[in-house]
Amino acid sequence: MEKSEVIVFVDGSNFYHNSKSITEKPIKIDFKCLAEYISNHFQLRLKQIRYYNAIPDIADDESLYYKYIEFLESLKKQGIIIKTRKLKKIKSLNIKIEKGIDVLIASDMIRKTLVEKECKTCILISGDADFIPSMQIIKNAGYEVIVCSQDMDFQMN
Repeated sequence: MEKSEVIVFVDGSNFYHNSKSITEKPIKIDFKCLAEYISNHFQLRLKQIRYYNAIPDIADDESLYYKYIEFLESLKKQGIIIKTRKLKKIKSLNIKIEKGIDVLIASDMIRKTLVEKECKTCILISGDADFIPSMQIIKNAGYEVIVCSQDMDFQMN
């Protein structure tokens, strides 16, 4: 029996912040090993890993910026596809927020399964309930979505 192909979508920020809630200093994770482990567990053939996150501004913290670029380069060397947006500053509140990453992940999941038909299964590593509508579209079209998260506190009908 031929294994179904799977693409793993990693919500980097969600993964990082969930890791921080478990341990003081998040450990370095081997996303390739994690994706292979999950794929094998569900008897799927790993086709691709896609990592999504926002990039800090070099003007805010040059050291942090270069560490993050180095991290992304290490993922690229492993064959992981990187998708980024710039971290957005809200000056009036003096905060930085990630904008557009969830929409990018959701649209890529739909595009890779329903439009380009590159996989029959998506694995989403995120605990963000914002993905429920896109996951429902994929499920309703007869494809499978597997969610891997520390916080599994949402339901799909």
